[in-house]
Amino acid sequence: MATVNPWKRFISLLPGGSRVVGTVTYVSTTAGTTTVQLRNGSDITAFGVSVAAGNKCFVKDGQVIGPAPNLPQYDVEV
Repeated sequence: MATVNPWKRFISLLPGGSRVVGTVTYVSTTAGTTTVQLRNGSDITAFGVSVAAGNKCFVKDGQVIGPAPNLPQYDVEV
């Protein structure tokens, strides 16, 4: 039975999982993986080879989703 709680219904509409943007540093077509450098300098390995090295990409739950726009980034401390 579906819930009538409006908050739980709203939460169920939101996408789950983690989403990050990073720069592709290496693409292994034989393994089907891509090495992505995140903003904090750490590297992750994600499945998918749809984005060339040197470009930015979206990674969701360990899989390359597609290319990301190359926009300027700013860090602001409050």
